Amino acid sequence: MAQYTEMALDLWPESTEEELHESFHEIMASNRDKILFYRKGTELVSFIHLSIRVDYVEGTESSPTGYIEGVYVKPEHRRKGYSAKLVEAGEKWLIQKGCKQIGSDIHLDNQVSYDFHIGMGFKESSRLIAFIKDLKGV
Repeated sequence: MAQYTEMALDLWPESTEEELHESFHEIMASNRDKILFYRKGTELVSFIHLSIRVDYVEGTESSPTGYIEGVYVKPEHRRKGYSAKLVEAGEKWLIQKGCKQIGSDIHLDNQVSYDFHIGMGFKESSRLIAFIKDLKGV
């Protein structure tokens, strides 16, 4: 659990250790979420969090749709194919669950993640910019 939390905090620095710990337990209890790990010896070096979404996923044509909620490889272990192996294993799980497509999203400025997705065979389906405005008087 500690190794997962360390990697997850690096991937999602806006989260707290407590939030990730709670989220991990919810994911492990869910039949629509899965976390897969890549282990090198006793060290966890990579993980992927997959989910099965039944709500609309941008660019998809079917439901349910598999979704990559997060994928992470420790910096010193990158570019060795570990995430590709996790995606492949995750795709097999999603097919078993009745999914015909897999989606994902990234921040517009995350070129490393963009290159990863293109390299894994994803096609860009759209670009999205989210807006937020604080309401006066709240």
